[in-house]
Amino acid sequence: MASRSRRLPLLLAAVLATAACGAPAGADGDLVNGWAMLPAARYVAPAAGQCLAAGPFSAFEQPSAAVLAGIDCAEQHSVEVVATGTVAADTLPAWDSDPVRAAYAACDRAASDYAGGDWHTGRLLPFLSLPSGPAWAGGVRTWVCGLAEAADDLFAPKPRTGSLRGGLKDPRPLALSCAALDGGDLTPDGFYRSVDAVTPVSCTDPHDTEFVGVWAAPAGAFPADAQALNATVSKACFAEVASFLGLSALQLYQRKDVYTFWDGLTRSQWQLGDRTAHCFLNVSTAKILHSSLKGLGTDPLPA
Repeated sequence: MASRSRRLPLLLAAVLATAACGAPAGADGDLVNGWAMLPAARYVAPAAGQCLAAGPFSAFEQPSAAVLAGIDCAEQHSVEVVATGTVAADTLPAWDSDPVRAAYAACDRAASDYAGGDWHTGRLLPFLSLPSGPAWAGGVRTWVCGLAEAADDLFAPKPRTGSLRGGLKDPRPLALSCAALDGGDLTPDGFYRSVDAVTPVSCTDPHDTEFVGVWAAPAGAFPADAQALNATVSKACFAEVASFLGLSALQLYQRKDVYTFWDGLTRSQWQLGDRTAHCFLNVSTAKILHSSLKGLGTDPLPA
């Protein structure tokens, strides 16, 4: 330690002497004026067909992560990009705003084009993300639209491998058909008064519910009265069920073994401009189906 303390003043003196000598001949003393500037940070939007790794989100709700991490579609993922676009706003818009509704409308069309049919009729849900606050401040204006396979509640993504492209073209492998309900508060006849999950299954598998079509509510404010909303959508879906079975409304009313069930139309969905409900028929939990009821008419339920 003693030898090091004696050398330190000599080192300092050497540094001072060098500084006093000035710059070498031909040098101007500016160490950075000849360097090229680093390129500005640049955002590259994911391309259609790019898959994105798992991230929690719910259909029609703003995701917590602006853009998920890219991943090979052969690996397990939750979202597949179908389109990108530019947010038409001067400031980062709120989720419930006209610029976001415009982005969602474009996303909705792109999702159906990508799937090969109305995505609402499939086991699918949309993903829409906006730039994060820091990204917007850095100049990013791109929205990203994707599709995901729906999990049991039809509002959350189901991890999968492979592409969703063309999944609603014949033979429609991603079409929504039959389902098994799970809920509570059964009526004496075995029908759920409240439903917790709608699990899509093949119509040849045991089930108690079948998708019959979609219905879109007319434009307007989101109904403040939940009972009024239920009555309106139930009436519309009742007509969808009757048509699916090949019955008149009166004939369906006279059947006591087939009920009407609907799903969708959340407030956030409505605020984005999507007023589409899924319409289902369902039978008592005491009756297990193994085939479609399409065109059943007045015949009894299959054994």
